[in-house]
Amino acid sequence: MLDRMPLGRRHPPLPIPRGLVFAASGWITVSWVFAMGLEPPLQPSSSVYTPAARMLLISLVIGGMIGWPLVRLCSAIPKRPIAAALLDLVSLIALLQVMLWPLRLVTSWPIARTALIDVHGMVWLLITGGVVGLATAREGAIRVWMMLLLVTWLGLPPLLSNLLDLPPIVASISPLSHVWLLASGGPASLPPGAWQFAIVELAVAMVLWWAAFPSRSTAKVANSGPSR
Repeated sequence: MLDRMPLGRRHPPLPIPRGLVFAASGWITVSWVFAMGLEPPLQPSSSVYTPAARMLLISLVIGGMIGWPLVRLCSAIPKRPIAAALLDLVSLIALLQVMLWPLRLVTSWPIARTALIDVHGMVWLLITGGVVGLATAREGAIRVWMMLLLVTWLGLPPLLSNLLDLPPIVASISPLSHVWLLASGGPASLPPGAWQFAIVELAVAMVLWWAAFPSRSTAKVANSGPSR
């Protein structure tokens, strides 16, 4: 069946996004230097490294949810936007695993807390990838609105919570506040219902990807020339 398929209908494999991987690796390295420092502390302990690990996670959330979509939404429309967004997503999730789990060596996070941080990180990247896939297939103001949506999601809940003295759950809607709270828990066990936020966010991610897949036809029309 595949041998009889016309050559024009075959999609060549997408190249590995080396530029994105290099940029993300550089962001992680710079974030590590600023958070951890170049020299070890005089008395290394989890109480010393945990605040630095929190700052590192904050920087990674900003890079993954602001830096990545900003670069992609300011670039040319790819011929296969959904596949390109998925490849970016897999690359960034792999880098997240390489960076996050070794932090257990210098923090007091138990496995359950580290796993919850990891799941939230992957779901936030999944949501961001859905935004990238949905917006990169289309021209016009949707790119700007999608970028503003991500910035609002990160910045508005903690800002309103501080200005209006709202309950902490309002601030935890933002990934910035949420990852800070999770990373501040130390060795304590997770509270009841700690996984509910991740389930809600996963549902949002699924809706975004469902909305992004029909945009393949839009990208195909935009990238195809007039028939002869």
